[in-house]
Amino acid sequence: MTYTNGIAPIVTVYGPGNLHHLSYASNGGIPNVVGKMPVPTTATSENKTNFLLGFSYTFTGYSFYWDGAGPAFWRVAGSPFTEPVGTSWTDATSVLWGSEVILGANVAAQVTSAVNRDNEVIAFIIPDNLD
Repeated sequence: MTYTNGIAPIVTVYGPGNLHHLSYASNGGIPNVVGKMPVPTTATSENKTNFLLGFSYTFTGYSFYWDGAGPAFWRVAGSPFTEPVGTSWTDATSVLWGSEVILGANVAAQVTSAVNRDNEVIAFIIPDNLD
């Protein structure tokens, strides 16, 4: 189950761009949080960057998308199964706390009320051989 026992999505992107991340549906009344983590513009389409998407127990919904030059794929840590990442908030890759399903969703309405935290979202660049 996602976000339990250390199981979180890993996003692999190619080339430069931004990984956008949204935390929403707070169970404590905290505003939604949205931001982006950039991949350097010096990255080429052969350069692979892995992000581990973190979480907070305060939120029950998480969504992300990639706006870069190359493709992006997500997988759950420890699994070889991969799927493409969404490319906008209207077609974002989304997961709810404890869900076994990651799917596409339109979360544009949650973004409009979110506090911007560019470069401060809970997404971490990780080495290629972590799991």
